[in-house]
Amino acid sequence: MIEAAQQAGYAQADDVSSGLEEGFGFPDLAIMNGRRLSAADAYLTPARMRPNLQVVTSAIVHRVLVRGDRCVGVEYSTGSDLVTVACRREVLLSAGAVGTPQVLLRSGIGPESHLSDMGVDLVVDLPGVGGNLHDHPTTGVTYSTPESVPGSINHIELLGLIRSHPTVGVPDLQIFLLSLPLNAPALATPKRGYTLGVGLMTPRSRGTLRLRSADPSSPPVIDPEYLRDRGDREALKEGLRIARRIGCAPAMAAWQGEEVLPGPGLPDTSLGDHLRVGVGTYFHYVGTCRIGSDHLAVVDSELKVRGIADLRIADASVIPAIPTANTHTTVLAIAERAAALVRKRT
Repeated sequence: MIEAAQQAGYAQADDVSSGLEEGFGFPDLAIMNGRRLSAADAYLTPARMRPNLQVVTSAIVHRVLVRGDRCVGVEYSTGSDLVTVACRREVLLSAGAVGTPQVLLRSGIGPESHLSDMGVDLVVDLPGVGGNLHDHPTTGVTYSTPESVPGSINHIELLGLIRSHPTVGVPDLQIFLLSLPLNAPALATPKRGYTLGVGLMTPRSRGTLRLRSADPSSPPVIDPEYLRDRGDREALKEGLRIARRIGCAPAMAAWQGEEVLPGPGLPDTSLGDHLRVGVGTYFHYVGTCRIGSDHLAVVDSELKVRGIADLRIADASVIPAIPTANTHTTVLAIAERAAALVRKRT
């Protein structure tokens, strides 16, 4: 694929993960001893035997408990048992850009009008909770192959960071090779093949997350508003054109089968029609409890929830604008910063 990208006019990057180069190369991967290393492997497992750590699994957090202007505990359930844990110091929420705003909303922390509609008593009116939801929307060009593509630990071991147009200020597209056919759920994929994925790194569209009800077991109402902004649509269409050029380059000839998606009969001018059903998620949700100092900010520069003492957030929900890279490392950096802030206080 690197050769094919060069044949299509793109450079090879020595360190594409640095964010300082444009082009195609091999990204950094979290692999140890031949296995993918998760955040739990790296941080939780080494601490499992500490006497001050207790891990409760299969639990549903109902809400954080607030007395006056201070967070004093957490309420959760395991099966039919309702448990209340009191807090003498701080509570840290780390349920992600979907889970954390749900917990806050069920706790009465969020937009007053929405909480009123849900029958939740208002604790703090924070209109930004659940807003600013965004992600790296994805699409791709999928090819069938006469035999299966060799698998890998990560499935994505090569990617490019490029611009959709020379006038774009920063690289706004990620083109990556998936060693299996994968596309949006609404679309059929071949049994054998691969996908040249296209991710939009600088989306301007913003969505929302709201409660469906005050019931902790009820899933939220998520409206990501993917591609609402015309610029997002145009950038992804150009990404599909680029992926097609790479897929048809001579270096890919040995693996070239039929273009299954968007489909050989679909001209470049009709790629917008494909996006209406062919856009998917990179699962890089961010922004629903964003950091800042304006009235829509949920946390301050020390990750403290505005208007409530002893409550911090440490996850992707605090990111105000998504980075032009996969979000895993950024989230780890946020967590390490939160840990440092807590240590500093104690």
